[in-house]
Amino acid sequence: MEFIQELLFAIIAAAVPVATTFLCKWLLSLYEANKVKIKNEKAQATLSLVTDMIVAAVETTTSTYVKNLKAQELFDADAQKEAFNMTFDAVKKQLTEDSEQIITEVYGDVELYITNKIEQFVEELKK
Repeated sequence: MEFIQELLFAIIAAAVPVATTFLCKWLLSLYEANKVKIKNEKAQATLSLVTDMIVAAVETTTSTYVKNLKAQELFDADAQKEAFNMTFDAVKKQLTEDSEQIITEVYGDVELYITNKIEQFVEELKK
């Protein structure tokens, strides 16, 4: 009986460190997975908000600047550049450092991302 009890204690003593190591690694992997998930959700939410800002800026510039010039037949290449710059500046002023950092991580270049999105939405408005 005493032998069985000692054997049982030896097995438990050997199993506890293994189980503890396994549990710690499993908890660490859960933490890392959640951290990535939270980071991705934050990036998606931020990019969605930035896209909404860009759409709003394009629509505002179109309704307040472009339509008036087109009605007067004064919307030339210089006016197009000015409309773009107005939109770009409006978006850039609204971006937070955190938003810029996320765009840089996801797309590499904030200004290129904004430029491409502005052009994309202008083309959509033309259709």
